[in-house]
Amino acid sequence: MLVDPWWKAEACAADVLKQQNITKLPIDPFQIANAKDILHQENPSLDAGVSGCLMRVGDRFGIMYSTRYSSNGFRRFTVGHELGHYFLEGHPEHLFKDGCTLHTSTTGFVSDDRYEQEADAFAASLLMPKALFREASENVGNGLNTVLAMAALCEMSLTSTAIRYARLITEPVAVVLSMNRKVLFSIMSPTLRAQRNLTWLKKGAGIPPSTLTFRFAGDSTNIQNARTASANATLDDWFDGPDIEISEEVIGLGEYGRTLTVLHAESLPDPEAVMERSDGREDDEAESLLPSQRFFRKSRY
Repeated sequence: MLVDPWWKAEACAADVLKQQNITKLPIDPFQIANAKDILHQENPSLDAGVSGCLMRVGDRFGIMYSTRYSSNGFRRFTVGHELGHYFLEGHPEHLFKDGCTLHTSTTGFVSDDRYEQEADAFAASLLMPKALFREASENVGNGLNTVLAMAALCEMSLTSTAIRYARLITEPVAVVLSMNRKVLFSIMSPTLRAQRNLTWLKKGAGIPPSTLTFRFAGDSTNIQNARTASANATLDDWFDGPDIEISEEVIGLGEYGRTLTVLHAESLPDPEAVMERSDGREDDEAESLLPSQRFFRKSRY
């Protein structure tokens, strides 16, 4: 059974929503900050790459968020991220030790720092609560259509919504964020992760040349103009897996210079049956692998 590595952030966010008696989408992070007397304001002079910061003076806290990007979803997620640093156990003590009064953050799910990853997970859980998100997403199609609809409903960015979608959906789904044809991260839904004969896309790996995403990213105007494209693909194209047809949907993220890819299938073979055909070998989820490369550990069975 797969265990969510961010269950503590999820539980903390759920507790905050319960305390604030918030039960409907969209969730307003500014309202939550106000309830805790946390000052918040935009700051156009934050350095490039810094999305926001949390300040502490004595027992008072404040949040600043960048205006570098025009997206309202970006600002809302940034504030949610800084609230994560405020609410999550151990974060204030770690971030403000040795007399430090200012902590800058980089949101967007690309940091390797555990505290930043936890704050990202908290923000996603706070602004897209599991039960509310699942209930609302049942009636808005699948794949990229779901991401677009839920991003609008939750007033979130496409990237954060796509990640939440992949982590909560019961269907076989993968989300890939890339830039300059290089993978920034990839997320598989639990159903897809259960297919243990698939490789994982490693951060920094090249987008497979045979894919629509590779061709799409070759024209920068596709990204700048937030164009979309779709095509049929196979798991083998992306994950060196079975030759099973999937849908590949791509959208450019405009001023961010990134490409978001949503891969989804209606169904997949039973993972236990696949394991038997692969001589009892299974992929190690702790390792991210390039397509067409395999790393297996000894089976526990």
